[in-house]
Amino acid sequence: MFDLSNLFAVLVIFAGVASLQFFHGRKLNLLLMRNYVTTLEEVVKPKDQLYTWLGGYIGFKAEYKVDDPVIEKVEATLTLLPRHSIVYLPISKIILGGDRLFLVVKSKYKLKGDVHAVKKGVYRFTKGIDDEVEYKKEIVRVNSVEFQIFYKRRRDVDVLLAYLKRLPVNSIKHLSVTPLTKVVYAFVIPSREVIEKVLPELKELTKEFAEF
Repeated sequence: MFDLSNLFAVLVIFAGVASLQFFHGRKLNLLLMRNYVTTLEEVVKPKDQLYTWLGGYIGFKAEYKVDDPVIEKVEATLTLLPRHSIVYLPISKIILGGDRLFLVVKSKYKLKGDVHAVKKGVYRFTKGIDDEVEYKKEIVRVNSVEFQIFYKRRRDVDVLLAYLKRLPVNSIKHLSVTPLTKVVYAFVIPSREVIEKVLPELKELTKEFAEF
């Protein structure tokens, strides 16, 4: 016979564990956000900044105005695993894989390239790039990591790979130059070291492709 007292005990234990997970996970995510904000501002050195918080403990979107003759602004969007939720955390790990940081450098000028480097297996549940059929494709290996390259001009591939080889490729999921929106973009696994290495290269890559 089903014992309601046992069910009640299980629910009490689960509620206690969920509460501990909430406070611990919230503290960890807030600490991560604070550390990433500090690092971004140290690297970007913005003259003005605007932050939009995403869901309280999930992350933020940042927009940085910069004093640069080529770059209009830098944007960063951080999405963290819901460490404060014992229910959604395992689901998010399966779907998202981990914490994610999206970096965008917007040029004041048109960009003369159109090329993407996407780590194999990154986009399991979503489309990787728009209008994929319009691109030529090839697989390259950079420091033992495989990337699928989408491009329209071979020169763009050579330039992008030269920058990609200088980056921590194990933390790079997508690196691209998109002329339609005038942006250079990187999807990375966030850490202080990754931000410090990737953002300066993104700025240089933007200047490399900018059409003055």
